[in-house]
This record gives sequence, C-alpha cells and structure tokens, in this order.
Amino acid sequence: MAVDAKALLDSMAVFSLRPLSHEPVPQPVGSRIINKAAAIRLGKAFFWDIQSSGDGETACASCHFAAGADDRKNNTIHPGFDNTFDSIAGPGQDFTLAKITSDDRVGSMGPFRAAFLGLDMDNLDNPADQCVVVPAEPFNEFRLVGPRHTPTVVGSGFYRNQFWGGEANVLFNGVNIWGDSGNNGQGFLVRIEGASLASQATGPVTNFSEQGCSGRQILGPDSLGTKLIPRQPLRHQRVSVNDSVLGAMANPDGPGLLCNGEPCTYDRMIRDAFGDALANVGENAFSLFWGEALQAYQATLIPDQTPFDRFLGGNLSALTPKQLKGLSVFVGKGECINCHTGAMLTDATVSWYEIAGPLNRDGGDTGFHNIGVRPTEDDLARGDLGVFGGVPNSVSLSPFDMGAFKTPTLRNVGLNPPYFHNGGYPTLEDVVDFYERGGDFANPEKSLDIVPRVFTASDRSALVDFLRNALTDCRVKTYRAPFDHPELTFPNRETLPVTGRSGIGVCN
Repeated sequence: MAVDAKALLDSMAVFSLRPLSHEPVPQPVGSRIINKAAAIRLGKAFFWDIQSSGDGETACASCHFAAGADDRKNNTIHPGFDNTFDSIAGPGQDFTLAKITSDDRVGSMGPFRAAFLGLDMDNLDNPADQCVVVPAEPFNEFRLVGPRHTPTVVGSGFYRNQFWGGEANVLFNGVNIWGDSGNNGQGFLVRIEGASLASQATGPVTNFSEQGCSGRQILGPDSLGTKLIPRQPLRHQRVSVNDSVLGAMANPDGPGLLCNGEPCTYDRMIRDAFGDALANVGENAFSLFWGEALQAYQATLIPDQTPFDRFLGGNLSALTPKQLKGLSVFVGKGECINCHTGAMLTDATVSWYEIAGPLNRDGGDTGFHNIGVRPTEDDLARGDLGVFGGVPNSVSLSPFDMGAFKTPTLRNVGLNPPYFHNGGYPTLEDVVDFYERGGDFANPEKSLDIVPRVFTASDRSALVDFLRNALTDCRVKTYRAPFDHPELTFPNRETLPVTGRSGIGVCN
C-alpha cells in the first residue's frame, strides 16, 4: 500500500522533525572572538593545515575529509583494549570493509609513536616538529591508529558534547576537553558555555596517536602556539582562489595564504579574529584561539539541503514512494525516531537536551545509549572510569551509561561507512539487520529500546533507501561550499585535490 505523503508529513511535528535550516545553530556564550568572519577563516586554515601536527603530515582534516569522516583503508585497524590484532588486518595492511566480530575496531591513522624534543624555529618552512620515533607494541614500526571509528564533523555544531563518549565538555575552559568536570586538572583560561567543539579541538592536536608527538603542549613556551604563530598558514597546501572562505587569501601561484599580496602569518589571522590584546600574549592563549576558531569554522558545516529537508519544508514529491515507505518504517515499526530524533536526527543535540532534560528513558544521560554493539567492558564510553580521564563522564551515574555511546546523526549516513563506534558494520543493510536482531550482545546495561523487531524485505529495502539517499546533502558528497577545501596530502592515501565553492560535481 502506498504511503500517504501528506498524512506522513503532518505527523512529523509529533517527532520534533523539521528542516535543519529551521534549527538554530547553538551559539557560544562568553566567546572572545571579535570578528566572526575572521575566526571562521582562521578555523578553516587550522582545520586543514598539516603543519599543526608533530610529523608535519597530519591535519585535523586528515581524519575528517570524506563527508566529514575518513575513508582510508590502509593501516586503519586498532586491536582494541586487549592490544591484540585478530584476523581482520594488522599494522600496515589494507582493510576491506567487513563485519568485525572481535574487539578490533576501524580507526583513523595518525603519526608514528614519537616523543617530542622541540621545535624547528630556524626553518619556518619545515612543517614537522623535532621528535624521536619510539616504536612499541602493538603498532611497532607502523603509524598509530585511534581506538574508535571517526565520526563525521558535518553538523557537529549542533551536538551538546563531542566524541563518542561525550568527553569533550559543553563548557570550554580554554585549555583542554574537560570543561569544569573532575577530569580538568589544568585550570581555566576562560569559561565559555555552549562550546563543546572548542573543547573537542584541544584533544586530538595534543594526542600522540592522533596529531602530536608525546609531550608537545598546546600553549606556553615551545608549544604548538610557538610553532604556528609565526608560520604562513597552509604553507604546503594549495587553496583555490574560489574557496568559499579562504579564496581572497589564496595564493594563485602556489601554496600558502596571502595578506595584501604578501605571505600571511597565523599571528596576523589571530589578530584579525581576536584582537591585539590577546594576540600579544598569543603563546599563552593559543589553546583559546585554536578551540574557538575551529568551533567557528566547523559550526558552518550544516547539511541542510537534503531531499528530507525539502519534504519537511512541504515538498510532497521530494521523497520517492520507496523513501516515503522507509520514513514510515523509521518513525513507525522501526522506532528509530526514539533516539534519532529532532532536526539533526539525534538526541545528542543542544536543542533535544533542552526539550528532554538531562536523562533519557533508561535513566542514563540524554544522547547516550548502550545498544549492544559489543560487550560493555570492551569500552565503557560514557561511563568511563579511567581510559580517558579519572572520573566518569556520566552525569547521571546510571548503570545505563556504562558502555553507552553518543547517538550519531543520520544525516549523510550513506556517505560514512562503516558504522557504530567500532566501525564494525560495513553497510546500512548490516545496521538494519543489527537492530532487527535487537543488538548483538545482551549487556545488562543495554537500552530498553533495543529489542528484536520484525521487518519484511520490503521494509528493510525501503528503510535503507531512505537512510542512504533521502538524508544525503549533495553538497557534502561533491565538496561544494561550505564543504569545499584546500589540498590535502596523506601518507596512506592519494592526495585530495583542492576544490573551490563549486566543488567537483553537480547538485540538482
């Protein structure tokens, strides 16, 4: 039986579904930015610049370039917390997407395991720090890989907390990811509310398995700030003169950004965004610049031009009949809407927290659920007691937060395989089968919403079609503004060519 598009659209308000363009972008309270456009330019340069890493080869974007995530296949397996690689793939090997049945997980490759010795300030063209490689098990002579699958940054400005376990706090302390939680042992530079992306930004760049050599700090003497402030932004990467943010600063004859036709510096960009007073103490305030600028840029990556948005806006023909059936399954017998709710299709947003309060239906923290992907003890996530910090991230302290992970957005989900925090499910068909089974592990902490369901073959096919196609913003897929980018080189993938605001394809 065909789905009545008008009746289905009328029911969407019950589920707090609305076009993403109608969802207010959360704004930081207490920001030190004085020029928002300049901060966005600075943040985009920071995000894509390989000079930010210890090895001079790894930008933030190195793990977030493919629809905001990572599509690399070589040397991307982490052995799990048992530190033992199973039969999927090992260090340096290629991984073909497949179901993972062990505690191994798909991560993102970072630098070699190395110790920080100092900076090369005599040669500002050198993108690397002075580090000594210190091989150790389990990766030995190969580059390190992170222990969780990389989530997309596209749309992340709507989340209340960042990372799978929500470790990056909604309050930015100007120094690290922990906000005002019990894990913050470094004090406060500032107190900026609604700034979890700024908190998040300070994590990877100081993490020895993601970007930094072990021991390098983000601020103070001999720090990342010391390194970047005098350097030319994107010195080793081309930027399109048609870049939607950096085009006016692009060097038409080569790499690097220009100011008034001359090589620019990060110091100049920081002054434009934050003013001279803060810039004059830049080395000791660099973590503030880094966090706030990256938040300003990433908050512009809003995927609000999907067929689903057009449907929610009143265009009844925006979804195909099959996708309409998939949406009906999504809000009906599938009850996907219980967690994938609101304009961003996740209950981990700022707006949903304001609607639902701090607790979910199980009594755990809003936006986090143990769904039985792996045994709880594999990764305690929201209930972590020591892997990422000294006290639990959980606010409720409910047992349901043990092994609970943040609900990811489903926007552009068709562009971001594999799935879940471990990257253990290669296709959307696998994901639907997982939920039909009611999860794979009967953890005592598993959410009460995860129960076996019965889908027909038609239900399953329609639901996958809705997820894969109706929720995709073509601009994300084709790197059109605001998702255009500078050139990006990799140690384990071909170079990502520079794009300008028109991207690499056509959107209807």
